[in-house]
Amino acid sequence: MSSDTLSLPVQPPEPPRAVPQRPAPDATSNATRLLCAGTYLDAAYRATVIRELLTNRSRVVAPSYGYDAVPVLAHALAARRLQRMRRAALGAGTVVTVFLTAVGVLSGFTATLVVLWLLWFTAYLRRVVTLQTLTGRLRRRTDGANAFDGSCPQRPELTAELVAKIDEEQSSDGSVIRYGGYKPFVGAGAQVRTWSTAELLIGARETVFDRDRRTGREPWEPDEVDEVDEEPRRKEVVPFTVEEITSYVDAHMKANLRERERRTERIDGLAVARSTFTTEVRTRPGTPQGAGHWQDTYGSGRSYLCIRVGSWDQELVTTAFVGFDLKGNTLHTEFYSYVLAPIRASFHLVDRLPATLNGGLLLRVAWDTVRATPDVVLKPVLTRLRSWAPGLSAGQVEETLIEAARLPDTSEFRLGRYADSASGRGALLSIREMATSRRFHVFFQETDTVKYTQIVERELLQIVRDFLHEHHVDLAEHEARQTNILNNYGNNNNFVKGNNNNVNSGTQHGGRPSDGGQGAAS
Repeated sequence: MSSDTLSLPVQPPEPPRAVPQRPAPDATSNATRLLCAGTYLDAAYRATVIRELLTNRSRVVAPSYGYDAVPVLAHALAARRLQRMRRAALGAGTVVTVFLTAVGVLSGFTATLVVLWLLWFTAYLRRVVTLQTLTGRLRRRTDGANAFDGSCPQRPELTAELVAKIDEEQSSDGSVIRYGGYKPFVGAGAQVRTWSTAELLIGARETVFDRDRRTGREPWEPDEVDEVDEEPRRKEVVPFTVEEITSYVDAHMKANLRERERRTERIDGLAVARSTFTTEVRTRPGTPQGAGHWQDTYGSGRSYLCIRVGSWDQELVTTAFVGFDLKGNTLHTEFYSYVLAPIRASFHLVDRLPATLNGGLLLRVAWDTVRATPDVVLKPVLTRLRSWAPGLSAGQVEETLIEAARLPDTSEFRLGRYADSASGRGALLSIREMATSRRFHVFFQETDTVKYTQIVERELLQIVRDFLHEHHVDLAEHEARQTNILNNYGNNNNFVKGNNNNVNSGTQHGGRPSDGGQGAAS
């Protein structure tokens, strides 16, 4: 250690532990690291993470797109532990000081000085340990050896059962996603674009080669003059199912965008999976914990192909949800595109902190702690006032979403008092969405949202065209709708049209859909 670097006068936090054999491919992503840092930098966010993943553990965890929720919860618990240790030390020291004053060992003036010193010293130690954690474990590294590895502090609240629950429910690859609000695509962010089409599956017209194959005529034989049919002869459509077209799009989307022979043509952050979305889950009193079934109130579960592109080290995630349905001889296609905008700029503060805590920095921290002592004393009081007045709460939007699943009783005699109680368990909001910035940090992040949406959309339309061609479907209607969809991209974009001031404007709840604009092909 250099001469200008001082050893910390506190015991360092508990060593991190790696979580082996966990299905969390995004545990080491930059998004995970920034969310972990946010639990130390934002008290409201820390409390929200603990509430949603630990306190309200009966609620389903929202899908984690590009991050892992377990390390975020672990660091939130570690940050809360630092806060509680500081309060416990301050409280114990204050009690001892009052006792010594009561027995006459300390004078009133001396006791006041001791309490003020305890206020400063405990706050100082907490700041120093927080800085050490941010600069030592969560700061961005340029060398691979010291890169963020997804490890997390040991906390007794983070049991093996809780980790297994989060891992199971946060998975977005081929799983069942249980949502509790209006929007089924919880965790995907703000809506970018949406369109749907309904195409008649009529047979393609026969070509000359098809006619020769049907009649058995050889190509060198002269044409015979046939009577002109009133209707052109068409091929018979090869029957197919929703499962077949979904599997076809799944395989070809991966092959075209992720498994290209030339690396420059690949999208390395592409993930394609099929998920089923079901509505809010309810339970009745008297049911043993873990017993019974996940119940879909209306039987409205829908399956979608989720095509996700994680860019900027998973800090920008663009997701397209594609659904197919066959009714009679009509193929109905749905396309919904969402984006998780970059993480709050305040969470990026971790990357601007100094690499070492030298003597000069520790002195500055000590002086800043003195200046912040009045705020430390008044902050708990203000926090309590905000909890009593929801309109003053900084997390009012999140609180509204969290409470959205409560069922109102509007009956004349409030007969709901006699009905079996029901509690919503579906996911309403992800901890990643709670940390989303309201504007892009870099212009190219906004353009990449457009780029990846257009690439996925264009590939989807071409793959569906190839599938229909192989099944002898007439492509005239599909090609007309494809041209209409591609030409109307800019008219159906929520926020790319210069609306960089509010990236989350598409996120709605309570039965109010986002204004994504239905495509003209609907």
